[in-house]
Amino acid sequence: MDKLGAMRAFINVARQGSFAGAARQLGLSRSQINRQVVWLEDSLGVSLFNRTTRKVDLTHAGQAYLANILPVLENLDDAELQLRDNQQSLSGTIKINAPMSFGLTHLTPVVLDFMQTYPQIQVQLDLSDEKRDPLSNQFDMTLRIGPPENNPALIEHDITYTSRCLCAAPAFLQRYGTPGSPDELKELPCLQYGNLVHGNYWDLLYQNKSQRVRINGVLSSNNGDVLRQAAIKGMGVALLPTFIVGEAIATGQLVPVLQAWQPAPLLVSLLYAPNRHMAMRLSVFVKYIQTAFENAEFLLQG
Repeated sequence: MDKLGAMRAFINVARQGSFAGAARQLGLSRSQINRQVVWLEDSLGVSLFNRTTRKVDLTHAGQAYLANILPVLENLDDAELQLRDNQQSLSGTIKINAPMSFGLTHLTPVVLDFMQTYPQIQVQLDLSDEKRDPLSNQFDMTLRIGPPENNPALIEHDITYTSRCLCAAPAFLQRYGTPGSPDELKELPCLQYGNLVHGNYWDLLYQNKSQRVRINGVLSSNNGDVLRQAAIKGMGVALLPTFIVGEAIATGQLVPVLQAWQPAPLLVSLLYAPNRHMAMRLSVFVKYIQTAFENAEFLLQG
């Protein structure tokens, strides 16, 4: 049995979610695909799929095996394509995951420019505010905004930092008054990113001194655009990245408050599975993103 062919059959079954779909994709019969995958499982001594009458899912061993062999085969495909074309052409697919707000407003234009620069590269852009696992979801790249992951299973490539600020609408400040200290936030309506029950506090910095403030959360959301809209309507004080509230502050819809007390900036990073032989298209994408965002004013202002 051709092991390389069996590995390609396995990858296509994982991508299509069925043996029939993989057979159509590869132009083979379903029984041929099944024999190749069964042979591969026997040679490895593990089950790669959980099979039911309705669907086919990867086992934990299958997920790990896919994460390890996919970059290798993609690199092989790239090398063969370059030899055939006798040039350093870049092609293939990059599957990217990113937060919704940042992805829509700031990442998408950069990705579109990247695709115009490298027209043979296809991009699958998955935007979600749910923190999704890059390995089990088979993402080539995951853009994260927040504390460092410190995940030994992933490489974290730092891109830049984004500043954050406390802000509120002029009408809100006229009604409640402008807070003069972090302690006053306890009595004001606040707009909380995440979960009110488990995260109703803010960490603020003043001259390198940290203070944790319990807030009066009246609205929580896992999307910053929702909180920005609520802040503009005068519903509370918000603590948000400047890439979300920068324009509203510039137009006077929101006003920074407690500017001496700045929350710590958030790290913008790219996560991907460790691989000594990263596909050329992924390496080029990382450099492209870093160049686009490392000095971006909308991230660093505030």
